[in-house]
Amino acid sequence: MPHLTLELSKNLKIADEADLLLKLNTALFESGQFAQSKDIKSRVYHATDSLIGLAFDDGEHFVVAHLAIMAGRSDEIKADLVGRVMSVLQSEIGKTYQNVQYAINLTELSNVYQKAIV
Repeated sequence: MPHLTLELSKNLKIADEADLLLKLNTALFESGQFAQSKDIKSRVYHATDSLIGLAFDDGEHFVVAHLAIMAGRSDEIKADLVGRVMSVLQSEIGKTYQNVQYAINLTELSNVYQKAIV
């Protein structure tokens, strides 16, 4: 835990997705909230179709990050984690794109969440 899932608008292409994920995982791990770096799982999905507003191909883009963590952390810690993700996304994607809408959604997993390593 945690799980980080990125959703990108159809028109937003990342040159090196693996590098972006590594930077995101590093930022989360450096928060000190996760015991091992391998606890952090991240992935990127591209929308097959997407639309912002009412016009296609108007130069607008979006990134929605879903961060799922175990319950019990303070609002301050949650805000720090969200801020770390936002900072990396804006820094890395902002090198190539303008007019990007960024959103970070943090959810807490239920107490009955299960994980197994086999």
